[in-house]
Amino acid sequence: MISKERIDQISKDILEKSSFTFENGSTAFELLAYKILSDRQRAIKPVDENESRDKIGYYIEPNYSFEKVAQRDRTNPESWYEAFQKFAVTNPLLLDMFTSEYPHLGEIKDKSLEDYLTTCDFTGFSVTESSFLFDELLENCYSDHRMLYSGDAPKQMRKLIAEILNSEVKTEKVSIFDPVAMSGSLLLTLKEKFQSKVELYGEEFSSDLFRLLKMNMLIHGIDAQTIHDNFVRGDFLKDEELDANSKFDIIPMTPPFSSWDADPELLNDPCFSEVGVLPPKSKADYAYVLRGLQHLSEDGTMAVMLPTGALFRSATEGEIRKYLLEKKNIHAVISLPQGARNYMAIYTVLLIFKQKKSDKILFIDASRDGVKNATRLKQNFLTEEGFAKMLHTYRNREEVDRYSRLVSLDEIRENDYNLNIPRYIDTFSEKKIDIEDTMSSLSAKQRVIEKSKKEMIKLLNKFDTPEARQAIKAVSISE
Repeated sequence: MISKERIDQISKDILEKSSFTFENGSTAFELLAYKILSDRQRAIKPVDENESRDKIGYYIEPNYSFEKVAQRDRTNPESWYEAFQKFAVTNPLLLDMFTSEYPHLGEIKDKSLEDYLTTCDFTGFSVTESSFLFDELLENCYSDHRMLYSGDAPKQMRKLIAEILNSEVKTEKVSIFDPVAMSGSLLLTLKEKFQSKVELYGEEFSSDLFRLLKMNMLIHGIDAQTIHDNFVRGDFLKDEELDANSKFDIIPMTPPFSSWDADPELLNDPCFSEVGVLPPKSKADYAYVLRGLQHLSEDGTMAVMLPTGALFRSATEGEIRKYLLEKKNIHAVISLPQGARNYMAIYTVLLIFKQKKSDKILFIDASRDGVKNATRLKQNFLTEEGFAKMLHTYRNREEVDRYSRLVSLDEIRENDYNLNIPRYIDTFSEKKIDIEDTMSSLSAKQRVIEKSKKEMIKLLNKFDTPEARQAIKAVSISE
């Protein structure tokens, strides 16, 4: 059993050895993934290609193991290009998992990461342990500004979304679709937390992230056929690649805070035609929400993490909010601590949507239950107590003074469909003042001041200068 501390240290060492960034096209993730997959195959000692595919879902020719490629790389700068091309030919279901762009591979000047990984032996790592190592690299890289990778939500937020959505599942088999899959970490967290048998699906627009998604899934033991069939690269907001009629039981989503095309032609799309307006070009938040609802099954639940402004911004966003409220799709509104989403110091909310109508909306204010992250100063974690309290309150739809409330649609109408939480939960805490203690404290401070003045005058009297006499006069006047 490999200790978590050891795995975390390896992840940090990999970041330290990495002299190139995520955007390069050839990354620490690719080299680590290839090393893990190479060692996993070496551990099972397959007699042939078929046995390797049966046991681990892929095959790496022995002559292209990580160590052999790294060794050849000293004399042949195209070795990694050849290895990745060979992997694509040997594993056609994973055709584009590794980069094949030689100019990017040629940019690697510092071989320290290759040298370090060559000294590592992952043959003793279980699927769980090697998966944890890859997860830790993603998490550590997420907080490392050199790597500029800030896609996935932090581990605690992924766990929160998984726990909330898990409480909604009543069937033995459930389909889960992440429309903004990024590295796939959110999907894998849900798979780990769910009691039911799950089928994972995902879509990702970025080619670099889509390759990372495939690596992550394969390392976590998802077979190549499932990766090929269930994960697509496309623009979810335009419904590219994904079947427009596909429905899923669970949709978790942490969309980027971004702009979008908002092409007027989209008003002919059933996703937007009923509401009659498009979200503004500068903010794609409700475009993700409306498209997500289009793919939510009749008994499904969707959780979307958005900036707090989505609760109260007006114009077309206000019209969309009204539409969603009148359709009774919004089940809960949960405010999170500042910086809970990523290293930017902004407030976010978790909105829970259902296709089945919710007569009242549960508001939860967890924004004050945060504690500073020691390594990412702009981020707050939920305290353990705050995490547990939120889950209990959500699952039981409880009302707690100054923390949660069930609010009727009539009251929300009276507030012009504004969902800003202070309108519904009184978060003001009046501080009681003990007059006797306050007066006693003031008297004590006054005595200290008087004593300090006397000592100052006594000291100044030792100096018979115009400046000293002026200072004594000033102190005396202040009395």
